[in-house]
This record gives sequence, C-alpha cells and structure tokens, in this order.
Amino acid sequence: MGSCFGEEMHVRIQAKGHRSTSNPFGVIFHPWALQKNCELIAQSIDRNSFDSFFKPTDIYFHQDSYHSLQHANRFQHSNKVQLMEDLYSMAHQAHHALKEAGIIAITLGTAWLYNHKPSGTFVGNCHKLPQQDFEKILSTQSIIQNQILGILRAIQQINTKAPIVFTVSPVRHLRDGVSENLRSKSTLISALTEVLANNEPNLHYFPAYEIVREELNDWRYYTEDKMHPTPEAINIVFDRFYKALFSTNDSTSEAVL
Repeated sequence: MGSCFGEEMHVRIQAKGHRSTSNPFGVIFHPWALQKNCELIAQSIDRNSFDSFFKPTDIYFHQDSYHSLQHANRFQHSNKVQLMEDLYSMAHQAHHALKEAGIIAITLGTAWLYNHKPSGTFVGNCHKLPQQDFEKILSTQSIIQNQILGILRAIQQINTKAPIVFTVSPVRHLRDGVSENLRSKSTLISALTEVLANNEPNLHYFPAYEIVREELNDWRYYTEDKMHPTPEAINIVFDRFYKALFSTNDSTSEAVL
C-alpha cells in the first residue's frame, strides 16, 4: 500500500506469476492516511466491526456527492449508503488479503499533509474539492514516526508473521517545490531510520528512493515531467527489490503493496 510507485512494483510482481494485492483504497501518499486505512482494514473482519469504527459522519457531502476523504478520489458516490457498502467491501477484502500475505510492503510518498478546513480533518486525497478549502502542512519527523508505528500496530493485529518492508517513493513531488520535496523525502527517511533502529526481525527497509536519486542519479532515468522514473529506472529498482524479497521463484508467495 502507498504511493503510485508501489503500483509499479505490484504490476511487475504479478508479471512474475505471484499473487499480489495493491492499494485497496487507491494511491495514498502520506503516512497519516495509510495508518487510518490500515486501522480500518484491521477493524473490517465483519460489517459490525467496520460500522463501529468508520461512521457515516466520516463522509463529507459536496455538490450532490458523498466523499470519503481519507481514501482515493474514486471513493465518492451520490448515495451515502452505497459508498459505505463500497468501503466495507474493499476493507473486508483487504483484511483477508493482509491476513494471507507472505510479504507486506508500504511505500511512503510525502510528508506534506492537507487539512480540509470545512470538515476539520486531514485527508488522504483532496477529491478535486476547492483548493482554498485546504491547508498544507509539513509533518514533523516525530509525528511521522508515530504514524509508522501506528501502521505497524494495525498490520500486526491481522498478520504477525509476514515481513513488513518500507520504501520511500523516488517520485519527485515537484508541484510542492524542489526544496519542499527534499524536506519531505528527508523527513520520511529520517523517521523510518528511527523506527528501524529497534531492529525488529520482521521489519525492513528497501532503498528505492536512494537507488534512483543517488545511484542512478541521472535525468535520463526520469520522464519528461522530471518527476516520475522511466520504465528503465523502475525495472532496475524492481530487479533489486525482487532479488531482495523473493528468495525463490515460488509463485504461491503473496505480496501486498
């Protein structure tokens, strides 16, 4: 689960013949929303448990549509009951996938978080709502650390055996600004470093960001927008990722990204 870079790994894992589940709630960049979504999945073993955790009041109404702002833009609907049903169905399926997973990967994208002022809540996706309704905030390293720990607690409620691998996406968020993107990525890496210092045996870090930005370190490995790695760069990262995490070619292995 996590950023769009995780989607690239997911597609390539499937091409290798492995079963893989990716981003049940869509692409999510910030650890806050990832923590909330993992907690929701952990509470979705059945509908009663889901309903006790996620309330209709968590849904925001705007211009004839109901929006679940902690999830991707596709989680909106003209009917609130149907939107709640869609969210439960996806969360319940994700609960099963997470329980059966042999490897779990979380890809963090940004430390910049958006506060939706009309609803007074942070969001995982802005749902194309009016830009002036949002306030942009850079999360501190300590806050990110706590959110990473929250992600781990939620996952381990469901699956205590699978190794959990964190990565930081090499996609550059230049719309935030060059300096702002660097501050964001540095915050994520520093927070992960602190969490990983506890040396838990099932917790790992894969240096996707460092491979593209420091080892390849050439504009030819980025597309014309100067933000997204080229297919060649992604393939280089994937080859390293696959060799590090899949010691055999056993196609029965599970991966959740």
